[in-house]
Amino acid sequence: MRRSMLRRMLFVGALLVAGVAAAGGAVWSQAAGTGRAAEPARLAVKGAFTRVEVQRLPAQAGHSWVRGTALEQERGKSKGKVVALGGGDEVIAAVTGSLSPLAADSKDGSTVVYSSWRQLSRPQPSGPKVHGQGLKPGDPIGIPSVRVYSDAAGKDRLVATGAYGPALSLDGRLAYVRGDTSTLRNNVDYNGKIVVGDVAGKSSQVWTSESARYFPYAWVGSTLIAYKSLPESEAADVYAFTGPGQSRLLAPNAFVVAVSPDGSSLLVTVGRRMVEMIRVSDGAIEASLPLDGNGVALDSATTPHALMFAGSWYGNRVVANSDVGLVVLNVSDGITIESVLKTPGFPNGITEPTLVDDSHIVAWAEVGAAPAPGATDEAAYDNALVQCDLAAQSCGIASVSPSRTWARWVSNPSR
Repeated sequence: MRRSMLRRMLFVGALLVAGVAAAGGAVWSQAAGTGRAAEPARLAVKGAFTRVEVQRLPAQAGHSWVRGTALEQERGKSKGKVVALGGGDEVIAAVTGSLSPLAADSKDGSTVVYSSWRQLSRPQPSGPKVHGQGLKPGDPIGIPSVRVYSDAAGKDRLVATGAYGPALSLDGRLAYVRGDTSTLRNNVDYNGKIVVGDVAGKSSQVWTSESARYFPYAWVGSTLIAYKSLPESEAADVYAFTGPGQSRLLAPNAFVVAVSPDGSSLLVTVGRRMVEMIRVSDGAIEASLPLDGNGVALDSATTPHALMFAGSWYGNRVVANSDVGLVVLNVSDGITIESVLKTPGFPNGITEPTLVDDSHIVAWAEVGAAPAPGATDEAAYDNALVQCDLAAQSCGIASVSPSRTWARWVSNPSR
């Protein structure tokens, strides 16, 4: 599951394959005791989400979102406005998938940094007569860029071409990877260096002397959390970067599930079946949970064998997608599995779930039919924004977007 889903989330492969108010209130209000009350909402140990079709998702989540090249602002001075993004390019996290957010906003919502993509190749579907989507090694695929929209400037602008993976700190520092070349090519590693500057583009520093495949994830104060891919592998190590040439290994062969609310800890998956809480200051392991039945109080059919990255942490709860559905972990005393909720209405689960309180999430999901038997290509699923009530086990879904028009919430895991 880890390998197949990682390939799907790193969207370069997918590029080669591809050529809320009236009813919404029911989704939020069915669960008694939810919200920011002193006692967290009770969750079922096991269950399954019901998919609820709504005309429009409720705005209670307080998150802006991107659909295609349109930014719909729910925060900042431009709240209620629709802003054009991309400068003519697609708004897609083509290089990072969900290893880095597509779009992250500032603390007040007035600034949004994001990834864009200019497609150069015209791949063909794979099949008996077409191999590698008709592309040869070294053929150009596309050009990634990092862009920013700010209320202060009132416009969208380019930060860097041949760059990807923007991460925005709460004090306005912007990190991203500047590629060694501007163009990503077929079967060629796209390496670069981490650059740190400000959203105004007035200054920048190179923080990594070695060129490699990095993926910035989030800031914790003045520390940047980022991945460094392992050679000839889909695995990566998690590093803490604190300045030019200053870094330390936090977790080898790991992916970040979530950052604690105070920024002191990371919840990571190590290898395939170990969940660990890592202290950011020194990499010490504060708690661990094996996903092989040891200490897991669920039957084997509903016990996750792998958690995906890009979950979220609120209070004592962490949510993440997994091979068996959405998993809720409780981290109040060690790490325990509190709830596993199957996702029958979504073929690849609920992706990038963000807790807005102790029992509600915003996320996105792929929707539509599964691939036909014997199909040679991964399905180009449609996608949609969702808002889910964990206690009521219901997910609201409104407009569905086609596969190359991504709908994503704007969120920032930085602390």
